[in-house]
Amino acid sequence: MSGKGIVRRMDELGRIVIPKELRRSMRLEEGDEMEIFSEGEGLVVRKHSRFTAFLRAADRAVSLASSATGCEVFLASADCVLCAGGARFKELVSRPLSEGFASIARGRRTQILHSEDGFSPADGVRLPAGTLVAVPVLSGGDVTGCLFAAGVNAEEKLPFFEFAAGVTGAVCEN
Repeated sequence: MSGKGIVRRMDELGRIVIPKELRRSMRLEEGDEMEIFSEGEGLVVRKHSRFTAFLRAADRAVSLASSATGCEVFLASADCVLCAGGARFKELVSRPLSEGFASIARGRRTQILHSEDGFSPADGVRLPAGTLVAVPVLSGGDVTGCLFAAGVNAEEKLPFFEFAAGVTGAVCEN
């Protein structure tokens, strides 16, 4: 390892192996889409999110969903909160998801969770006791992320959140 990072050789097909310790710390998994681009004299490799192109619109939509339902609403990729609405939005945005929530975000089914102790969806964030719904965002048949909503009436608003996740997935496809 040099002072600037880990050194790896490129093979004849142009492939470079991302070291296991980096894959683990960045929660990269087999099948993840990676974005590669040049920046000055270097290359930047980062996990690709289909949400990036419309993040400003998603941020506004999540804020409106929160206002309409009275829930804490946030949209997450497989490992990070992308945008949030509600009283705790500043605490949630750009935070890495906790291990349990990262697992939920990669799942293909809607989940309804109840807790009397509250929820810890992201590192360093604690939501109050109640109900939390997690609705997968599917784009092109793949799980792109997850729409989470927490609040006393979150379960009652599940059809609204399923619709919102469906629209979000459709927008990601285009």
